[in-house]
Amino acid sequence: MGLRFLRRPQWPHWAMAALLLYGGCFLLATAVAAWRAYTPVPIWDMWHFVSFLHQLATGAGWPAWWEQMNEHRLVLTRALFWIESHVFGGRLVFLIAVNYLLALTSLLTLHAYLRARAVALTPLQAVLSWVVMGAWLLSWVQHENLEWAFQSQFFLAQLVPLIGFYSLYRSTQAGRPHTWFAAACALGVVSIGTMINGIMALPMMVLYAVLLRMGWRRVGLLLVLTAACLALYLLDYQSPRGHGSLLATLQQRPLGMVQYMLQYLGSPFQLLLRQEESMWVGQAFGTVFIALAARQAIAALRSPRTHALELSLLIFIAYVAGIAFATAGGRLGFGLVTAISSRYTTPTMMAWTALAILHWPAISALRDRARVVSVVLLVVLLALLMKTQTRATRSTDVPHLRMTAALALLLDVHDARRTGMLVWDESYAARLARIAAEHGIGVFSHAPLAGAQQVLGQREPVPPPACRATIDSVQTIPQDPRFLLVTGALLPHGHAVQASIFDPIALHLLQPDGTAIGMGLSDRWRKRHVAGEGSPRLRHLTFTAYLQSAPASLPATLVLTAPGTPCSVTLTLPAPQ
Repeated sequence: MGLRFLRRPQWPHWAMAALLLYGGCFLLATAVAAWRAYTPVPIWDMWHFVSFLHQLATGAGWPAWWEQMNEHRLVLTRALFWIESHVFGGRLVFLIAVNYLLALTSLLTLHAYLRARAVALTPLQAVLSWVVMGAWLLSWVQHENLEWAFQSQFFLAQLVPLIGFYSLYRSTQAGRPHTWFAAACALGVVSIGTMINGIMALPMMVLYAVLLRMGWRRVGLLLVLTAACLALYLLDYQSPRGHGSLLATLQQRPLGMVQYMLQYLGSPFQLLLRQEESMWVGQAFGTVFIALAARQAIAALRSPRTHALELSLLIFIAYVAGIAFATAGGRLGFGLVTAISSRYTTPTMMAWTALAILHWPAISALRDRARVVSVVLLVVLLALLMKTQTRATRSTDVPHLRMTAALALLLDVHDARRTGMLVWDESYAARLARIAAEHGIGVFSHAPLAGAQQVLGQREPVPPPACRATIDSVQTIPQDPRFLLVTGALLPHGHAVQASIFDPIALHLLQPDGTAIGMGLSDRWRKRHVAGEGSPRLRHLTFTAYLQSAPASLPATLVLTAPGTPCSVTLTLPAPQ
């Protein structure tokens, strides 16, 4: 008996240990990636954050909460904006944290579905499900929705209906069915305040209730809520300019619609495999998705009442497929490549998870060679997910470039290379940046950007010349001959300077009389030689600054100072490049 015990295979324990180790490393990589990507500056649609808060500050009232943003009415996201600004100071940390909390809530909800589908999970299966589903739903494939503070609605538009569909399923089971049905109705109504996608939640609930013959009272109530919410949403609705018409696109380009929809549904695997240029990859996986979902739907529809759980998941999959179809109608004109946008992958990844849960009995029943093949495929998937996550942990200059772009907006510097990282229309962002600065909104109310628009032309006291600095480059700005871009490094040797890439300080460029003619922001600390190769390497604070001077009138010397530090340094500028 002793020898037999020693020979008993212990691979489940090793597998669990390996999975837990993988999960820990994945979470660590995710945390580092989030830290690397963080920026307090509004990006793209996040400028709506400034516009909305300005409307509230100027007395717009409740219409500002319901106002269209493109085709969406972002009531829930605007509530998060308000909390971010009034409770957490507008640095966007809270909003980004919410993105991760919503992703984790998606994991919890889908795992609740899995527990109901599997009935019982072995310890290894439980660990495997948490790790695989967690890595999938937190994958950096959807990086825009994880790193951009504005993107909570891309999670909410799927998560709120998903919880609603789960609640509706639970209302068909024993144990407080009326409470679960009331929750489903409430979540269906709330869904219209996520994105325009949310208006499909209640109609899908009606379909589910009809399939399961839930009774005329429940079906009737869902129909009334559906009609009321659709009427409310479409009241004063204006179709956004530049977006395609669903019906027109379907009539003119039906094949393109099919391709776009398949591309959308298969995009996570196309991005994981880094085959962005090979559209057939996404379309192939999209075809697999449709085939696997159809197979489950055919089986469930034969006996709906005995497949309430499966139909609930299928309703969610159909909901996501509907999003893909509607997106194809509005975005096909921008090209198939838009179907693999990172922000579009969140609903698709949730739908693939739901599809895997539907097939759980078949997956867990695999034996012999089929099980070996499935394990190999799983290992490959986990390796691809980890590779994608660790790739995002690399050091990047993007946060600094975005901060200097925000500075350019405040100083009225037309630096398209940098401001193009923030917004599609520089004049639009510059106007909102000035509004944010005036009303104390977001990052523009905090150092180092606070008050930046008043710096140039002001006279300041010049601290003693007790620091050192070097200039790396002086560059012209093609779009704005009034300014030069200066990069360099400050050596505050013997003087404490509290700065980091995520908490930069302002630097001012002064004429000898103390008149400010330039302003910059610190970047990161780097070790450099003080004078030459034989000199010691000391930590320098690198910086980027805008200098108000045409090349022909470049001053011979400047004074560089970091406000709040007890030193300055006189610089001689090289000729601009």
